[in-house]
Amino acid sequence: MRDPLIPPAGHAPSWRDRLVAHFRRRGWRGFARLYDLLKPIGGRRQLRAVSRYGTQFFLTPWDSVDTHVLCEGFYESEVLESVRPALAQPGAVLWVVGANFGLHAITAKYLHPAATVVAFEPSPAMGARVIENCELNGVKLDLHAYALADATGALPFFANASGNPGMSTLHPVEHLPYDHRFYVATLTAAQVIERGLAPAPTAMIVDAEGAEIEVLRGMGAHLQAPALQIVVFEAENHFLERRAPADLHAVVTGAGFALRKLERRERTAHNLSNFAATRP
Repeated sequence: MRDPLIPPAGHAPSWRDRLVAHFRRRGWRGFARLYDLLKPIGGRRQLRAVSRYGTQFFLTPWDSVDTHVLCEGFYESEVLESVRPALAQPGAVLWVVGANFGLHAITAKYLHPAATVVAFEPSPAMGARVIENCELNGVKLDLHAYALADATGALPFFANASGNPGMSTLHPVEHLPYDHRFYVATLTAAQVIERGLAPAPTAMIVDAEGAEIEVLRGMGAHLQAPALQIVVFEAENHFLERRAPADLHAVVTGAGFALRKLERRERTAHNLSNFAATRP
C-alpha cells in the first residue's frame, strides 16, 4: 500500500494553479477574473490539483465533480473507502464502470499498486483524461473504451462537454440537454471475462448513469462468483426501503449480496446515493 502523504510522480502543481485553487476553495469573489488573468495565452483550461489521497488530476473548476475534488479533496470518497479492504487482498481486481476522468480508478491503483484496476469509459473525451491523469500519477490501468450493457451491439451515447460530463449516459434524462450524441460499442461483462479481455473482478464500482441494471445483468453467473466480494452502485436514495427499481434489487440480492447504504463524506448529496452490496 502506498503512503498517501508521498506525492505522486511528476512535479507539484504550479504556483498559479495553487493560488487559483485556493481562491476557488474559499469561494472568494473574483475567482473567474483571476483565473483568466493568470491563464497563460494558449494554456490549458484545467488546473492541476492534489487530492486528499495524494493523487494529482487536471481539473476543470466549473465542472461538478472536478469542483468537489478541487474544493473538498475528493468526490464520493465513501465509494473508494468501501472497496479498499478488498483491494488490499492478494489477487485483487477492481472494475470501475463509468470511470469519468479516472478519480476512483487512478486513486485505487495509486494506493494499492498490486491490485489490477480495469476502467470502463465509453466517452472519448473522458477516456483521454483518464490516460493523461494516469501519466500524471505514474500508474497504469487497463482502459476499455466501450460501454458495458446486457447485450453486444452499438448504442447511442449522450455526452456533455462541460458542466457535468459525469452525467453522460446511454439513458438520457428527458429534461436535460446534452452537447453530443454518438454511438459506442457495447459488450456484456460476461463476454469481457470469457473472452479474456479482463480478469474477473473481486470488487466493482458501477456508476453507469442509469445503466446499472444492464451492467449487472450482463455479468450473468459471474455476479454470483464467491471471489466477487463487493459491488458499489448508485440508485435512488430510498432504494433499500422501496426496493425500487425492483429488477436491480432482485439481481443484486439474488446473487447473494447483502445491501447497505453508504454515508456521504463530502457535500455531494442529491437524489441518488451509493449502495454497497457485500457477501454476508
